[in-house]
Amino acid sequence: LTAAYFLTLMGHKAVVYEQRHKLGGMLRYGIPDYRLPPEILDRDIQYILDTGVETVMDSSVGKDVTMEELKRDYDAVYISIGAHDDKKLRIEGEDSINVVSAVQMLRGIGEGEIPDLKGKRVCVIGGGNVAMDATRTSLRLGASQVTCVYRRRVEDMTALPEEIDEAQTEGGHILSLHAPSRIEHDSEGKVTALWAQPQIISEVGRDGRPAPRSAASDPVRIPCDYIVVAIGQAIGSQYFETNGIETKRGAIQA
Repeated sequence: LTAAYFLTLMGHKAVVYEQRHKLGGMLRYGIPDYRLPPEILDRDIQYILDTGVETVMDSSVGKDVTMEELKRDYDAVYISIGAHDDKKLRIEGEDSINVVSAVQMLRGIGEGEIPDLKGKRVCVIGGGNVAMDATRTSLRLGASQVTCVYRRRVEDMTALPEEIDEAQTEGGHILSLHAPSRIEHDSEGKVTALWAQPQIISEVGRDGRPAPRSAASDPVRIPCDYIVVAIGQAIGSQYFETNGIETKRGAIQA
């Protein structure tokens, strides 16, 4: 939308192909309403559209329109697909019922699909701003208990300090230095607990943070009804890779 806005001001004709039913991308489908009210976002988007930007909604490149068609019909194509896929834990039980990614959870809420978390015990896995969003959103949806499980120390979390403070102020509990090891479920396949291996800090890595390693102690069982995985996001670049767009580790090379 930003690219289309400035291209339009420069005198070009810009058309935005949008995969979802509404414009806004991660601002609509990844940022909770309490942080960015929809009416504020809608106002900014309308300001962009008023310049003459055209949109094609509910259109997925590779499914509803091909790269060949875009190259044929336009003088240039700008790819800005964001990172709307989730990353996996790769642990036992990850496919259990009521294990969702934070991306999936927040996107569903953005589309009006509100999960019923009233009275539920929720585990959030991760230490970034999205993990804090998932923690605070779960509490606001009525969860009785929300535990954010993180494999490093609190001071190593990538979330902004104020986000961490606000999540704790709202009732979120942060269990640091614990790495998820497996997910326990009942006979119906529903989550019953997260097992986490206690960690100790080790050598400082290239990112300047001490790397965690397993402590010589038994795994801890954390009873829960719902698990939200917030360990990062991935780029859905597979279609572009197979259609001649150069990528490196899933990221489009520019």
